[in-house]
Amino acid sequence: MKKIKYFICLAVFTAFSNTSIYSQQQNSTKPTLSREDSAAINAIVMYPESIRIDIFEACMYPAAIVNIASLQKGSSSDFAKLVSPLKKEEQEVYWNLSRYPGLISKLVKGGKKSENQIKSILADYPADIHKDAMEYGNMHYEMLQRIDAIQDETNNRFDQIIADYPKQTQDALVELLQYPEVISLLNEHLNLTVRAGDRYRRNPKLLLHKADSLNLAITRKNAEDVAAWKEDIEKNPEEAADLKNAASEYSKENGYTQEEINTAPSPEYVSNYNCYPYPYWFGYPVWYPYQYWYPYPFWFDCGFYYDPFGHMVIIGYPSFYFTNWYFYYPKHWHHYPHLGNTYIKHYYGPRKPVNGNGVVVHKWVRDNRNNLPADFISNEKKRIDVIKQVGQLNDDVQKRNQNRPVSTPARDKYLEKNVSKYPALNTSRDGKLKVEDRKPNAAEAIPQPVKQPPVRITKPEQQTVPVPKKDSRQPAYDFDKINKAQEYHRNVWEQSQPAKRIETQPQRQTPPASQPQRQIQQAPRQAPSTPQPQRNQQVPAKRK
Repeated sequence: MKKIKYFICLAVFTAFSNTSIYSQQQNSTKPTLSREDSAAINAIVMYPESIRIDIFEACMYPAAIVNIASLQKGSSSDFAKLVSPLKKEEQEVYWNLSRYPGLISKLVKGGKKSENQIKSILADYPADIHKDAMEYGNMHYEMLQRIDAIQDETNNRFDQIIADYPKQTQDALVELLQYPEVISLLNEHLNLTVRAGDRYRRNPKLLLHKADSLNLAITRKNAEDVAAWKEDIEKNPEEAADLKNAASEYSKENGYTQEEINTAPSPEYVSNYNCYPYPYWFGYPVWYPYQYWYPYPFWFDCGFYYDPFGHMVIIGYPSFYFTNWYFYYPKHWHHYPHLGNTYIKHYYGPRKPVNGNGVVVHKWVRDNRNNLPADFISNEKKRIDVIKQVGQLNDDVQKRNQNRPVSTPARDKYLEKNVSKYPALNTSRDGKLKVEDRKPNAAEAIPQPVKQPPVRITKPEQQTVPVPKKDSRQPAYDFDKINKAQEYHRNVWEQSQPAKRIETQPQRQTPPASQPQRQIQQAPRQAPSTPQPQRNQQVPAKRK
């Protein structure tokens, strides 16, 4: 599993173009999707086909989505209230323990466990959680009991919510609990949910075909954009150096040691990294201002890692969290201006990719446009100095204001009085940079970065890589599942119509005699506009 920002988390919510390929394919006489719904469509199609079927199946019953989201609001609130009296570090441990499916229940059910019993339970879980599970299983058993009681009550209420829905819909909703960001997305975009459910009910194969086509188009575009980002970094040593230094500062601020930063994971370990998301029912830590379902090691946020020889290995874009951290603090622009230049070249260049990072970059340009020369975008030779001095200007003004936020007029006034200190910046109203007037497909306010929970890196000798299946081929669609769903919903439709309508219904197409078993792949972690290395997720067994 991989996280999706933005709704999904904010990164995913802002990750897509203002007009999606999907909406462009629709007939102009039909209701059009909003920009936000178009972004959500693009996020959905980046999941593998097996998960998309579950999503569209759930979309046919939006009331179920609403009721489940309401239940989640209550269960996450109960969990947060339970741990709120504790220190932040202790709260974080409980949230992390909840990420591993069934762990707390196994530690609680049947009474308090001995050390050997806990070790036996932990044999099925990653080494990263063993220390905390052992300590809290022994020393905080009563708290774990109360957490497990919330889980049991929530499970019972969830079963009641889905009890009256068709079996295939129940299975889909249970499956989607493993993808917490998806249910959040569907609940936040009910307009999209209703329309997708209606189209799937009418013609599931057509909707899946369109989703598959959009998946291919976005994947191809993303791969080309990331290749351009990687090439730019590799060809410019100063940009690479700024990215390395900024990443080192970011990692240390988030609780990593220099040894952990320098520890070289194997390429297979990076590509198949197992990420356990925060569970849907309890949510992620309440102190995060944006949705943060999936904790990943620092190399995911920085977009690269070091090989055993100390060489930089780029795996994709930096994450939304890292990009927001860089552009939020003026000192970063001053200290690492070449990295800022890389962002400007990439998101204002010929390709103009639009994703969560792009939203942050464009907002930075809009916020500072009064002080940017008119040729800021086109004049790369001057741009490095401009970025550096804009950073110095903002930092100086904030320090003068005791590190409180400073208004644009106050900053402009300070620049006019100290223009000699910032010769590369613009003080003329007529010569300031002009930017697009259209509002971006995102909120104007970018949340202040907060420290991410450190995800400890397993040492190379402990790194394990799942053995790939011999036959990874999979059918284009699961026709058996599609036809069964289509048959059920057609029967429901027919029973609600006059007899003459029933007689005109086309016969169900016969599916192929046999289809190979679908292989469930991984869903994307963050902005789907950024292709990330595949990470295999250990999927928990469904509750009985």
